Amino acid sequence: MNRTLRALLPTLSDLIVPTVVYYLLHWLGVADVPALITACAATAGYTVPRMIRGRRVDALGLLVIAELAATAALLAVSGDARLALLRPTVYLTVAAAVFLLSCWRGRPLTYTGATPMATKGDPERAAAYERSWRNSPQMRATHRRLTAASATAMLGYAMLNVVIVYSFPVSQADGLQKVPGIALILAIAVMLRSRVPRLSRIVDAEQQRSTDAHQLSTAART
Repeated sequence: MNRTLRALLPTLSDLIVPTVVYYLLHWLGVADVPALITACAATAGYTVPRMIRGRRVDALGLLVIAELAATAALLAVSGDARLALLRPTVYLTVAAAVFLLSCWRGRPLTYTGATPMATKGDPERAAAYERSWRNSPQMRATHRRLTAASATAMLGYAMLNVVIVYSFPVSQADGLQKVPGIALILAIAVMLRSRVPRLSRIVDAEQQRSTDAHQLSTAART
């Protein structure tokens, strides 16, 4: 579980940093719109160096930057802070649709998310994990259920976010909407982690079948 939490720290930081910056500026008397724009810029200032240090393009980081840039532009044009606070509703609805689509087209997105936990960085287990997708109906069903459950949780948060944004003042809504957001991330992580033992057993069985087949082949040749 510690490994999972370490992997989620960048995402959690992307949620926490703008909230802290916004409330600090709000406490100093800065208006909602410029405070939110500054909070967006602060998060981008944290995300970009993270990608530079990692020497790789982080798809999640790019998504965060694009989302923050769109938020800043929306705030600058409309001046309506509530519209900016609805951004999680928009991209989570889109993300949920992509998750659901992946259940029927290609591979469910949780397949990739669970790979490090199920394979533990072992190339042989990674190969067995790949074969398991092709050979194990249980593997495919597990990932489809996980992905559908994740999409349902995303849609639930998207709807809850609309209620929060229009039920509380902007200064309260900005912080309150982060609580279910963090809960959503942790819930998905827990769901993934709870299925790792089952996935690991499937991979173990696939590895054993491969080993047995190799031994039989070797014995036949000798």
